[in-house]
Amino acid sequence: MLTDLATILRKANLNVVEESGWKTRGHGAMGSVKSIVIHHTAGPATGEYPSLRVVRDGRVGLSGPLAQLGLGRSGKWYVIAAGKAYHAGNTKDDSLYGNANAIGIEAEGSGVPADNTGHKHWPEVQWKSYVRGVKALQAAYGVPTSRVVGHREVAKPAGRKVDPNFSMTEFRAALNK
Repeated sequence: MLTDLATILRKANLNVVEESGWKTRGHGAMGSVKSIVIHHTAGPATGEYPSLRVVRDGRVGLSGPLAQLGLGRSGKWYVIAAGKAYHAGNTKDDSLYGNANAIGIEAEGSGVPADNTGHKHWPEVQWKSYVRGVKALQAAYGVPTSRVVGHREVAKPAGRKVDPNFSMTEFRAALNK
């Protein structure tokens, strides 16, 4: 179980909310942490983190948690689960990017428009927090930047997912600064 998630993010000077029961929430323990999969919620266009309930508890046909971490529009991190979360679905390589081996982060965002250029549809404070938080997770778990991936990059079949709606090339470049 990834019970150090809140500590890792706090050490990076990020605002963190620990959801009640997160240290024991999950679909079993993680096998390892080999990658980080970046998502957006495709939730409402307004509000701090209105998708929290769905990410924590799941939806019809898919039980929660749907990610270990959430990220609100203000840049606040929500620690949701320490165990395996159902966020990745089928991937091009489940041994690297599957649910048992990847931390999933669901950042609040409407996903509209579907875009792969820049990050102009994201609040700057949220974007900067996303970068800072992922950097901290990479350092803690030894995840190389090449294994920080957008859901759309690893979902199988190709084209099944569009998230996140920002440039992963730009995001990875920011991680390397």
